[in-house]
Amino acid sequence: MRGIRTLRGRLLVIALIWCGLFLSATGFSLQRMLTNYWQEAEADGLRLQLFDLLSRLEVNDDGVPVLTESMSDPRFRQPYSGFYWQLEAGPRVVIKSRSLWDRELISHKLKPAFGDRDLFLGKGPGDEPLLLMTRSVLLPGSDQVFRLVMAKDSSVLTQTLQKTRISLFFGLGFAAGGLILGFLFQILYGLRPLLLLRRELVRIHQGHQEKFEHRYPLEIQPLVEDINRLLHHYGELLSRARAHTGNLAHALKTPLSILRNQLPQLPESEQPPVTEQLDQIQRHIDYHLGKARVTGAAKVLGVSTPLKARIEYIGRAFSRLYPGKELVIDIPINLAVGVEEQDFDEMVGNLLENAYKWSTRQLRVSTAELGDWISLRIEDDGPGMSEEQMAKAIERGVRLDEQVPGSGLGLNIVSELAGAYRGSLIMGRSELGGLAASLSLPKVARVER
Repeated sequence: MRGIRTLRGRLLVIALIWCGLFLSATGFSLQRMLTNYWQEAEADGLRLQLFDLLSRLEVNDDGVPVLTESMSDPRFRQPYSGFYWQLEAGPRVVIKSRSLWDRELISHKLKPAFGDRDLFLGKGPGDEPLLLMTRSVLLPGSDQVFRLVMAKDSSVLTQTLQKTRISLFFGLGFAAGGLILGFLFQILYGLRPLLLLRRELVRIHQGHQEKFEHRYPLEIQPLVEDINRLLHHYGELLSRARAHTGNLAHALKTPLSILRNQLPQLPESEQPPVTEQLDQIQRHIDYHLGKARVTGAAKVLGVSTPLKARIEYIGRAFSRLYPGKELVIDIPINLAVGVEEQDFDEMVGNLLENAYKWSTRQLRVSTAELGDWISLRIEDDGPGMSEEQMAKAIERGVRLDEQVPGSGLGLNIVSELAGAYRGSLIMGRSELGGLAASLSLPKVARVER
């Protein structure tokens, strides 16, 4: 059971095991019952024939047993027909059926049959298997004890039992097929709500709906309602937290702008230390606001962002700031990632801005699908970075070139945002000669065209 990962598989295996054990026990019991029935029927038939024969035997005036009239079954008169009888007086056969012709039955030291003390298994004149019944009898007009032996061919019984077993096998096989189909229907119908629940969960992850909408069986519905309440509560908390973050950003922006505007009124010797402290405050604000956004990003359900449309939109904005540079977008139109649009714009915007800053003429954006992930690759034909520089680039506040404007927080925020979605940012060399930034993000269902 440990190797079976699905409920459907486990239930089916349990059903098959139970069905196999139950039908095997049923088949064994029915086989024993039918075998006992046919054996008893054969024994009763022999017993009736023995009593019938006994009613036709008597001793004549010379003390010799004789048959007063022929047996009603003609097979006792047909030579070697498989139906025989003989009357023994000690070791000597005094009278026998015509079907034995010139042979006699071996009636001593035989193998018992069916647990009946009067039934035995033996061989006939033609070595055919026989079922024999013996009985010690007293005939009218005689005080001598005779031994009466009645026999019939047991191959008929063997064939009957074999046909019964075959019929039983096919009957149980048909029953097994019906039971298995019933089990399959029961499992598929019984687990259908879980399949529907899974489909709704996928749609929530893909952003097509915000909560579970279907009604489920009583065993599942309370759990679904609790999840819906949790989703609503979390969405409210997240919206509130992001609103507070935005309010904080705006509240701090105005005092910082006022302080920067007041800088020229200070003596020139005092301006650099104040400017440095203001820049440091700005970096801390940018960093911690970014962290606040990252904190809840990975846990947002129901988000989906189309790749090509957003990258084209961001690319158009940067193409106006950096004219003369060509952006090639090689992305299927229907790919989407499970990332909030605002976070996606933040990550791709930072990476594209760096690519535009450092590129000479050409940039390229392409994708590769790796299972449940999409690798977004942004390349440029600029100077690139060394291995050491690539390792330092995503550290907080690190700027590799002080001549280019920036706070040094862009790549760090991109890396932390990607990590919040369980993705990653990897820097490498581009085929265009410059830097290649590979952003790994979770994939959702392809968007409708």
